[in-house]
Amino acid sequence: MSLKEYNQLKEVFSKVSIASDVEGILHWDMSTMMPSNSRQNRANQLAFIANLKHSLLSDPSVTELISNIDSRQLSKNDLTNFKEMQREYVLLSSLPSDLVEAISKTSALCEGKWQEAKKNCDFSIVKNSLNELINLSRQESKILSEKLNCFPYEALIQKYEPYSNVDHITKVFKDLEIFLLSSIDKIIEKQKKESALPIEDEFSSFNQHKIAKILMETIGFDFTKGRLDKSEHPFCGGATEDVRITTRYSEKDPFSSLEGVMHETGHALYELGLPSEWQHQPVGRSRGMAMHESQSLLIEMQITRSLAFKKYLSKILKENLSLSGKEWSAENLYLLSTQVNKTYIRVEADEVTYPLHIIMRFNLEKKIINGDLSTNDIPEAWNTEYKKMFGKNIDKDTNGCLQDIHWYAGLIGYFPTYTLGALASAQFAETIRKEIPKLDQNIEDGNFKALITWLKRNIHQKGSFFTTNEILEQVTKSSLNAKYFKEYISNRYL
Repeated sequence: MSLKEYNQLKEVFSKVSIASDVEGILHWDMSTMMPSNSRQNRANQLAFIANLKHSLLSDPSVTELISNIDSRQLSKNDLTNFKEMQREYVLLSSLPSDLVEAISKTSALCEGKWQEAKKNCDFSIVKNSLNELINLSRQESKILSEKLNCFPYEALIQKYEPYSNVDHITKVFKDLEIFLLSSIDKIIEKQKKESALPIEDEFSSFNQHKIAKILMETIGFDFTKGRLDKSEHPFCGGATEDVRITTRYSEKDPFSSLEGVMHETGHALYELGLPSEWQHQPVGRSRGMAMHESQSLLIEMQITRSLAFKKYLSKILKENLSLSGKEWSAENLYLLSTQVNKTYIRVEADEVTYPLHIIMRFNLEKKIINGDLSTNDIPEAWNTEYKKMFGKNIDKDTNGCLQDIHWYAGLIGYFPTYTLGALASAQFAETIRKEIPKLDQNIEDGNFKALITWLKRNIHQKGSFFTTNEILEQVTKSSLNAKYFKEYISNRYL
C-alpha cells in the first residue's frame, strides 16, 4: 500500500505548492500594483492562504500517510522526495494554526508600517508592529527548534537554507570578516589611482528598462514565463513558470538598477531551470536561498561586473542608445562597477563591503531571537554594529535599521543566505572558468548559451535532490567555505 499512500501524499504537497504560487502572486501584486488602501484585505487574503497551507499539511490524514509509507518500496528519487516531504511537514505542521495566521497577517501590516516609517525616517511608526512580529517569530523559533533539534535562531535560518548550521556560519563569517576588514582600506587606497569618468548623460528609467530587457533576453530569460516591473524593493517572486522580477530606477545611479535586474535574472533563471518532471513536489523546488543567491550573485557579480561583460554592454549601449563617449567605454564601465566604498545602504554596496552588511545583520538577528536585544534598542544597536564594521556613524534610520524590508516582513533568518550564496558563487565560478575556457570571449560576444547550459545541468536541474553542500562537493570538490571568495576578491581588487 506504500506507493498508493505516497501518491496521495504527492497530491497533498502539490496542493500546498499551488497555494504557495497563489501566495507568490499576491505578494508580487502587493509590492507593485496593489492600491494603497487595499493592504488590510490583502493581509486577510495572505493569512487565509497561509492557514490553508497549514491545514492541508497538519491534517491527521497526512500524519497517517507519512507513518504508513514503507520507504524501502520507493525508488531512489521518490525516497529523496519523501524525506523532503517529511522535513517540510515538520516545518509547516509544527506551528499552531493561530500562530501561522498571526505571523502572516502581522507581517503584511508591519510591512505597510515600515513603508511609512521609511518614508518619514521615523522608527517609532513601525516599532510596535515590529515588536509584535518579533515576539511571534520568537514563538515560531522556539517551536521549530524543538522539532528540528537545533538553536532557535538556527531553526529560522533553516526555513530559508535547509540543514544549515549556525556555528558553521559563525565560523565562516568570522574568517571572512577578518579578511575583509584587513583588505577594504587597501582596496580603496589602491583605487584612488584609478580615476573613473562619471556618467553625466541622462539615462532615463525608460531607457534603463529598455536595456534591462535586452540583457535579460540575451542571457536567457523567457518573457513568455515572466515579467519585469517596478517596486520599492527589488525582488524575484511569482509562481511556477510565472517568474516576476522587480527593480527600482535611479537616474542618478542607473547601473544600480541594471545590476539589480541582472541579480534578479539569476534568481529567475534558476526557477525556470528546475526539473519540470518534479513540478510542485519538494525535490522539484530550489534547494534553498543560499543556492538561490549563489545563482543571482554569479550572474550579477561574477559575470555582469566582469570586463568581458562591460565590453558587451558598451556595444549594446552604443547600438541602442547611441551612448559612445569615453565614459561609456568598457574600461570605464568596469571601473565604475568595481568601485569599493563604505556605503550605508546594503543594496547599493559593492561586492567587497556587502558581506560586512550581512555579517552585522546576522549578529543582530542572533541577539534579537535570543532575547538579548529589545525592539526599542534596535536603532542604537544597529548604529553601534555599523560603526564597528565601517568606522563611521549612521546619520539617520533610513540609512540604518529602516533600510531593509526583511525584518518588517517577518523574514528573520534570511540575511545570512546572501553571503553564503556569495561564497558558493565564487566556488562555482572557479569551476565554470576551468570547464568553459572561452567563457570571457563568449560573454564579450553576448553568447551565454554555454554558461546557462552548464548552470542548468550542474545546479538548476538538481532541484532539492541534494543539500547545498552536496551540490558544491559534486561540482567544485569542496564544501562551502570562504577560501574561494577571498581569492576572487584578491584577484579582482588587490
